Amino acid sequence: KDNPTVDAGLYSPKGSIGDYVWKDQNNNGVQDSGEPVVAGVIVQLLNSTTSAVLATDTTDAQGLYLFSNLDSGTYQVKIVTTSLPVGCVISSKQDLGGDDTKDSDFSPTTGLSQVVTINALGTGIAKDNMTVDGALVFPCVKSSVTLTSAPVCSADVQTYSITFSITNKLGIVKVNKGTLSGNNPYTVTGIPSGQNVIITDSLSAICKSDTTITGVNCNCNPALPQLLTPSLTACIGDTFPTLKATVVGLATVEWFSQQTGGTVLSTGLNYKPSGTVTANTVFYAQARSTDPTCPTAVSTSRAPATINAQNCIDTVDLALKKSISTKIAQVGDVLTYTLKVWNESSKNATGVEVADSIATTVQFVSGSFVASRGSATISGNAIKWTIGNIAANGDTVTLRYQVRATQEGLHFNTAEISKTNEKDKDSTPGNGKGGEDDIDQQCFTVPFDLCPNQKLEVGVPATLTNVQWFKNGGTTAVATGNTVLFSEVGVYTFTATNQTCPANGCCPVIIEAGTNCCPVDICVPFTVKKKRK
Repeated sequence: KDNPTVDAGLYSPKGSIGDYVWKDQNNNGVQDSGEPVVAGVIVQLLNSTTSAVLATDTTDAQGLYLFSNLDSGTYQVKIVTTSLPVGCVISSKQDLGGDDTKDSDFSPTTGLSQVVTINALGTGIAKDNMTVDGALVFPCVKSSVTLTSAPVCSADVQTYSITFSITNKLGIVKVNKGTLSGNNPYTVTGIPSGQNVIITDSLSAICKSDTTITGVNCNCNPALPQLLTPSLTACIGDTFPTLKATVVGLATVEWFSQQTGGTVLSTGLNYKPSGTVTANTVFYAQARSTDPTCPTAVSTSRAPATINAQNCIDTVDLALKKSISTKIAQVGDVLTYTLKVWNESSKNATGVEVADSIATTVQFVSGSFVASRGSATISGNAIKWTIGNIAANGDTVTLRYQVRATQEGLHFNTAEISKTNEKDKDSTPGNGKGGEDDIDQQCFTVPFDLCPNQKLEVGVPATLTNVQWFKNGGTTAVATGNTVLFSEVGVYTFTATNQTCPANGCCPVIIEAGTNCCPVDICVPFTVKKKRK
């Protein structure tokens, strides 16, 4: 009648949430092979409706955490950010990659995951969701670069340098141009004029900071012109002597009659004022950029050129001769120039000065001046020899100095008596006119090396006119012009209608067969394989 043995067991299924916290080394928000786990991170299980903390767990040595025995409902998981390793933060790359089992599910702002719904009566991920992962990264805080001073242009305006310091330095500092030195502050030298430089401060491939420094066009800051003879003497009633200046970079020279303002009297490296000398007169030279990007840029000041007027009742007769120790040299050789000045008249000469200009293609040997009278100085490539008095009837003074050959080709320089207190009867000091006895030019040559299939560009000063070239003593011109191309070895001489030397061939261009050439037939890469039979 009654069977009390029929029993029933009740089962209440439960769900779970969990997974993994890892260090995202490339900060892509995706678990990549080999990326390390992070142990010791505290995670909390929250009721998604009330935000009440239901349970707490800590990631184990495998980076895993687990909340089990969960009823059906909606939950969120929260990473306790105070438990993260020093320097670590939650990655901002949330829910990326399309694979929920490998992405990062936590907000970097709140530390919360998305809402997770658990159906304890369900199956698979609906019941047990093991995809709530967290990616941790070391944040990359960009460094800051500050220039500690304005960029500085080199003397030849071909390059510039900068000095800078870095705040919040990440790691290794590099630049894409120039040479880096120093250690916060740093200096970069040899940056090509007008080109930007990128400063890279890198901790890793994904954590680096690039700062671009806008390049300085050094041609837009032209340097003050250098006057070959800042002070000249001319006789009252004579025409003005020619004023000469040099300037570096893409620039020319403008001449004025006043130190500021005024109208440009002439443009160019040489200027011969019109009219005659009546009193002491000063002209001024300023540099103006010829770079098309900054045609209005001028030097910050003007260089004065003084014409000293003198009464030339008494006349003297000075002469100058220049010689060189060798006409043919090699790169690295030291050559000696000798200047000799003497007085051929029966009157004493006073206030004598000589201007000499060495080639920009040689190096002056410091300390090599030896003057029998007076003193010599050099500024850039301009030499000034202040002699003083030269007695009548053959009194002679000398100056010796040395230069070092630094490159192949022809090298010229000219010396001239630039000033006397008296008038010279057959020449005008400082007028730059060839053929007078107070001016002389010397040159030397360094042979060129020429490899097969190459051509060599050779040039002589633009002041020479109607230049004709001859090869190996021949009488038929093989080329014409101040700049020519040669493709054969030989000794090349030239003539010019407005110069006796070197137009008479005293300094030939020598082209020799190169000794360090790579023959075409042995420069083609090839591979030899040996097979064993």
